[in-house]
Amino acid sequence: MSTAWNILQFVLILMGLVLIHEWGHMVVAKRCGMRVERFSIFFGRPIARFRKGETEYRIGWIPLGGYVKITGMTREELLPDDRHAPGDPAADPDGERPAAPDPGLVRRAYFAQKPWKRIATIFAGPAVNIVLAVLAFAIAFWIGTPTFLPTDRVAQVEQGSPAQASGIRPGDRLVSVNGVSRLDSPEEFQAEIRRNRDRPVMLTLIRDGQTISVSAVPRTLPTNGASATRIGVGFDVDEGPADKHGFVDGLGAAGTFAWDLTEANFRAIGRAFTNDEARGEISSVVGIGAAYKEASEDGVLTVLRYIGYISLILGVFNLLPLLPLDGGHILFAVIEKLKGSAITRRTYERASLIGLATMLLLFFLIALPNDIQRLSGEGFQTGR
Repeated sequence: MSTAWNILQFVLILMGLVLIHEWGHMVVAKRCGMRVERFSIFFGRPIARFRKGETEYRIGWIPLGGYVKITGMTREELLPDDRHAPGDPAADPDGERPAAPDPGLVRRAYFAQKPWKRIATIFAGPAVNIVLAVLAFAIAFWIGTPTFLPTDRVAQVEQGSPAQASGIRPGDRLVSVNGVSRLDSPEEFQAEIRRNRDRPVMLTLIRDGQTISVSAVPRTLPTNGASATRIGVGFDVDEGPADKHGFVDGLGAAGTFAWDLTEANFRAIGRAFTNDEARGEISSVVGIGAAYKEASEDGVLTVLRYIGYISLILGVFNLLPLLPLDGGHILFAVIEKLKGSAITRRTYERASLIGLATMLLLFFLIALPNDIQRLSGEGFQTGR
């Protein structure tokens, strides 16, 4: 599959997820009686737009998200500018104070709504993405996720490992260690290797139909960021029957899977501020797009899980309590409810600048350099 086609597929997926996110905001806002001025997929100058009723629909040229503009996100948007006296050109080109806004427009403004309506409107976007993610995972469980059966076939031998020193080769069948079978007693097989760290063990192999025995000395070797006593071989697996779930079980499994992913992502975000290794795992939209190429080669189920994962990330990330993210607007609505008065536009703007600075810091100083390094070096891993 060509790179251009992969990029187009990814952009279409991203557009679809942003579309459904912003659609959630817009539908709930209108159901709550608010005036929606603009519905935009992506940011920047519009490359296409049209108007239907009181709402303008547009597509921007910067594919970093999208937004819904609701009238009166802050109170000052619709109120006259009282900072200038009549006759001051800064107040109005004609030297007159701006007229008071239409009372009907004020009643439909975001700031004039009850806190629960504002929170429902803002939460609707992430909620739609999360529901879509669970549905994508559930479909994958209903179709059936592949299972894999262990084998005794050696797929790879690590360089400089005890297995390489003993002459083990890819394609050999490693039948037993000190008489303990790999397939009949896999836990005991591993335990036998661990019990004999730095001591020779006898390995029984089948090579080209002949049984041979070799000796190896298990050592402590790095594995998945930790260390374990191993001989340094990897094994092939055979694909087993698909693990299909019923309707209810599939939904339950999808919900659990989504929750586990959410927990893992929040932990990763927390570790990114204190751990260099965790910061190295952060990816931007560039990295997510590059990973799609590998995911697309693994079939429809992998693509479905990929879409679910990206939708979940979009929903969860937007719930972070930073403006201009959805979580920041929810936090400010709760604060206004608790303090019993509106938060000023200046406070909104300052908080938004802090939030934008934080996100740009993560993107340009951490995520994007990580992606460039992967693209030019080790490549992207999809967990296969």
